[in-house]
Amino acid sequence: MKLLRHNQFHKHRGGRTISLFKSNQQRTYIFESTTVRTKHIAQTIQVDPVQNLKEFKLFYQAPFLIYRDDAFWVAPFWSEVNDFFKTKNPFWSHAECALFLVRKNNVVVGRIAAIIDDKFCETVGEKIGFFGFFECVNDDVAAHALLQAAQEWLIEKKMNVMRGPIDGRVDVGCGFVLSGFDSRPSILSSYTPEYYLTFAEEFGLQKIRDLFLYSIDLTKPIPPRLEEKAQHCAAFGVKLRAFHRLRTGRELKWWIYLFLETFADHWGYVPVSPEEVRTRFGVKQLRWIVDPRLFLIAEYKGSPVAYLWATPEYNQIFQRMKGRLGLKQLIQFLLLKGHIRTGKLHFVGIKKEFRDKNIGSYLNYSILVEMKNRGYTSAEVGWIDEENTAAHTTIAITGATVYKKHRVFQKSLQSI
Repeated sequence: MKLLRHNQFHKHRGGRTISLFKSNQQRTYIFESTTVRTKHIAQTIQVDPVQNLKEFKLFYQAPFLIYRDDAFWVAPFWSEVNDFFKTKNPFWSHAECALFLVRKNNVVVGRIAAIIDDKFCETVGEKIGFFGFFECVNDDVAAHALLQAAQEWLIEKKMNVMRGPIDGRVDVGCGFVLSGFDSRPSILSSYTPEYYLTFAEEFGLQKIRDLFLYSIDLTKPIPPRLEEKAQHCAAFGVKLRAFHRLRTGRELKWWIYLFLETFADHWGYVPVSPEEVRTRFGVKQLRWIVDPRLFLIAEYKGSPVAYLWATPEYNQIFQRMKGRLGLKQLIQFLLLKGHIRTGKLHFVGIKKEFRDKNIGSYLNYSILVEMKNRGYTSAEVGWIDEENTAAHTTIAITGATVYKKHRVFQKSLQSI
């Protein structure tokens, strides 16, 4: 699909309200039924709702303008963003959204999504709406206009709190980068310029949570304490095995339920259907992208009780693809993946009754040994919620150090 150039724009709406009366069966995208007015902020700046595919392509393209001279940014794949906002995504069975573009002199210079997840509100017992997919050039007026548009929509929907950036779900992308701006983001990590922090402060957003990313230097020996804990766990009777890629369907039958169980009490996660989990993290394509020796399952008496999903740091390759995913990019991926020398530890899940058996250390040790044997020089871990003390304690045993932080903000809407 050919994407639109940055300076293309549709005709001015003159501030009128536009309504698309389509049923869920007729709509392809969740935003097609949005009823929002175009809003003029200044003589040169206006905020428009996204209501059709043409505008949605501009929504996708906005970051390409903002990061065109940035050496670290990794372009999102069109297919991922496109699929996320389609009505067939199970997430929208319990959520709704409105998307906005900000234009300056008729050129798109930023975007934002306002999102309400009813399941999240039900889980936390509070009416919290999100802003996400935020991108903007370094222009205070344009940024304020975007945040204001999201805020007004959330107020209209009776939300009491505005929180973000959260791209619908915390696992899709969340937080503005707080420290560590001088490196490429790893896979499943967000990336933002430092001036976004100023936007947040000026809009009255306040910290709600910091998220830490750790780095492990694999050129150094693995700490003896980590190996010792791994040996104790093995002696207890826990055995590790690799994910069976050729039996992906069978593996997912138990893994999805274990994922839901082990992440039920993590910050920002909500209980969802197994089918919805299948739409996350590239699970549907798992057979093709999983690296079995980096996806380990811990079993006790023949039953899975924990897992660690790690991958090579694929963003080293994805950055070259510039958001495209076709035959040429697939060949490029296959040719280059063997040259990656950095790993990423994404998810560790352990059943509650086994969390005092050193299983996390056993999994970490085994993954790091595998990465060192491959010649990897470093590995990233995270993100880890700042209040997840158990995870911070476990990862500290590996010798990891914090090298990046992301921050999630929120603002009360009740007094506005």
